[in-house]
Amino acid sequence: MNVKYSKIACIILASGVGRRFGANKLLTAIDGAPMLQHILDISQGLFAKRIVVTRHKEVAEICAQQQIIIQIPCLLHDKPYLSDTVRLGTSYIKQQLPQAEGLLFAVADQPLLQQASLIRLAESFLAQPQKIHRLYHESTPGNPIIFPAKFANELQQLPQDKGGSVLTKKHPELVVKVPVQDINELLDIDTQQDKAKLERLRPYSE
Repeated sequence: MNVKYSKIACIILASGVGRRFGANKLLTAIDGAPMLQHILDISQGLFAKRIVVTRHKEVAEICAQQQIIIQIPCLLHDKPYLSDTVRLGTSYIKQQLPQAEGLLFAVADQPLLQQASLIRLAESFLAQPQKIHRLYHESTPGNPIIFPAKFANELQQLPQDKGGSVLTKKHPELVVKVPVQDINELLDIDTQQDKAKLERLRPYSE
C-alpha cells in the first residue's frame, strides 16, 4: 500500500494502565468503537511503518482485528514504565525501518485529534527534518511529536518513566511548534472528568 509519508514511522503508545480512569480507557467506546480506534484510523495510509506498543492483550486483539489493508503490528510487553514503551517502539522501528528519517510518537487517548493536524505535523517535519516538531495550541504543548531519527539512541535511554518531552526540554532551540486549530485536539482522556468533558464537547454513543 502506498503511503503519504514514506520517510516517517509512527509509534503509537498504548500501555497506560488507567489507574486514574478506573478502567482501561483505550477500550472505552467512542462513537461505537474503542477509543484506540481513532488514532488507528487517522494514521492509516500516512506513514511508512506503524507500531502499537501496549501491555494489554485487548489492545493487541483490536490491532489484529483491523482489516488487511490497514493491518498494524502490535508489540505486547510487560514493562512498567513510559520510558520502556518509548524504548521498545524506537527499537522496533530501527530494526524494521532503518531508513526512517522521522519517528512520530502518538498517544492512543486523544479522541479529538484531527488527521489534518497529523498531516500538518508531517509536512512541517519534511520541511525541516533536522528539528523536533510538536503539536501546540498557542503556548500549550501536546502530542504527537516527531523526532529526527538521530535522536533514536537518546529515546532509548530516557530517564525512568519519562517520555520524549525530556528531549524537547533538553533541546528547546530545536522544537518547531505546529499549531492545532482547537485546543481540544490535544485533550487526552486520563480521568472520568476528562471523559465527561469529551461528552460535553462531542456527544457520542457507548
